[in-house]
Amino acid sequence: MKQPLLNISNLSIHFGQTPVVDGVSFNIKPSETFALVGESGSGKSLTALAVMCLLPNAATMRADSIQLGVKNP
Repeated sequence: MKQPLLNISNLSIHFGQTPVVDGVSFNIKPSETFALVGESGSGKSLTALAVMCLLPNAATMRADSIQLGVKNP
């Protein structure tokens, strides 16, 4: 079984008291096609920015885990 290339568990992002992403979880395995879809303003870009630690200073992020990369056995 392939290890996930990206694993996000229970990601939430807030601006002040306003939640903009709430409880997002997914994993992407190598060679897997993945699409994160939603309406404009639904948090797709903020989710990607959170993975890269590039959220705006005003944002607060919480997640059970964000793991990027494949671990070698």
